[in-house]
Amino acid sequence: MLTIRKFAELAGTTRRTLLFYDQEDVFKPAHIADNGYRYYSYDQLYQLKFILQLRHLDLPLATIKELLATNDATQLNEQLKAVSSHIQTEIDNLTRLKATLTERFQQPAISTERQLQSPTIVERPAMSFWCSPKSVGCTDDDISALYQTFYQLIGPLKLLDKHESGFFTALANSNAQAYPTANFQIIKAVSLADITTVPIIQRPAGQYVVATAMNDMGSILHTLENIQHYVNRHHLTIATRMWQLNLDEWLTSKAGSQYISLEYQLM
Repeated sequence: MLTIRKFAELAGTTRRTLLFYDQEDVFKPAHIADNGYRYYSYDQLYQLKFILQLRHLDLPLATIKELLATNDATQLNEQLKAVSSHIQTEIDNLTRLKATLTERFQQPAISTERQLQSPTIVERPAMSFWCSPKSVGCTDDDISALYQTFYQLIGPLKLLDKHESGFFTALANSNAQAYPTANFQIIKAVSLADITTVPIIQRPAGQYVVATAMNDMGSILHTLENIQHYVNRHHLTIATRMWQLNLDEWLTSKAGSQYISLEYQLM
């Protein structure tokens, strides 16, 4: 016979665990002496190791106790199927996390040195964006609710991948007066294209009128006016919707970064 301490060492567990299992009527010593000392037999090792492995799989103690009482292999199989399903879900989640982090580290570093820039023409490549299924106005309540819903749809991990994000705003002619009530959709550049339930819009390749603004209403309105003057002065025609893109991943207000890029495609 083995003392509780020796048996715990042999089983790779602790004296405290054995006392707890005894208290819960899950696993009891083979013999308790008159002085209260607990003794275990070598043959008990096999059942204890089985219990410890089931606990390692996060089976509740009550379930283990029930399985041991009935020796029901069918019931055990059902419990282990549930555990297997849970493990597969965790594996899938970790695989997605690893892929997101790998992709993040492969992206070029984002410059944190920003300044306001007057309108200029920039060549942009084609790019695909997920977009929120609905568009809303620019109140704090509207934006926060849409932001929460959107990242539930594409997955919160997409916040970590450093791909472009922002808004697709219905604002013809860079009309500053209409901006406070303009409707927009939240957008995020497509990455790890494994989502089929969220709409995707395409930003065409081509030339864009681009200007940088601070993410506050006054600066945005002023920059929109500058874009409008620039377009009129150069006799340009621009699209009826604006790409409003964050310039870094740290969002400060209304799902936008401290500096934002306002962009209109030239038609």
